[in-house]
Amino acid sequence: MEIYGRVALVTGGGTGLGRQTALGLADEGVLVAVNYSMSREAAEQVVGEIEDGGGQSIAVQADVTDGLAVASMVASVEETLGPVDILVNNAGTTHYVPFSDLGGVTADMWRRIMDVNVAGAFLCSQAVGSGMQARGAGKIVNVASNSALTDAGSSIPYVVSKAALVSLTRCLARALAPAVQVNAVAPGWMLTEWIDRHVPPGRAEEIRAGAVPLVPVEDVVHTLMGLITNDSVTGAVAVVDRGEMLG
Repeated sequence: MEIYGRVALVTGGGTGLGRQTALGLADEGVLVAVNYSMSREAAEQVVGEIEDGGGQSIAVQADVTDGLAVASMVASVEETLGPVDILVNNAGTTHYVPFSDLGGVTADMWRRIMDVNVAGAFLCSQAVGSGMQARGAGKIVNVASNSALTDAGSSIPYVVSKAALVSLTRCLARALAPAVQVNAVAPGWMLTEWIDRHVPPGRAEEIRAGAVPLVPVEDVVHTLMGLITNDSVTGAVAVVDRGEMLG
């Protein structure tokens, strides 16, 4: 699919990988809607950068776990920029709990992680999928994690949620075929705001010091863009972790 002039929606697009993805799409001539839940200032900064570079962008607020809010967001994007051709489900969350601390995982924590990481991706895909099918083309990329393919990560609910997101990717690829291609990227550790928000200070220091392979955000964006521009790949998971899974 030729992406120049197309419309993209990037959830969680104000910071980290979402921010770099939004900027990368804009560099290719894509009109970008930058979704945020609470990070309004960050999202507006991304919009400003895109517009300063000659692109077109808007910031749109919505909690991706709220189906009505998602539907309203998509309607707003389509009214302002046009039909959504590209969806990047980047919004995600976690809570750091050692696997051995089963009692440390609360029901509310479990629900919130699953709602954002899995239900949110489904609701956004649902909101744009039928339009993509009707127009005969569309791309959806889910941001998973290499944790989805291992038994290690920030917490049990996080790992389970990302594994579920990989399964959702394949299910959506089947449901929306052949017009829409649905894939996932599964990054390893990246030096983004995610570490500051979700990782305990001691562990964060270890990560920054190179305790695990660190992946340049640009490498993940490059892989993600490759999935968006490739019409022959669907239901795939691209791991970008500098061999961390090889252990």
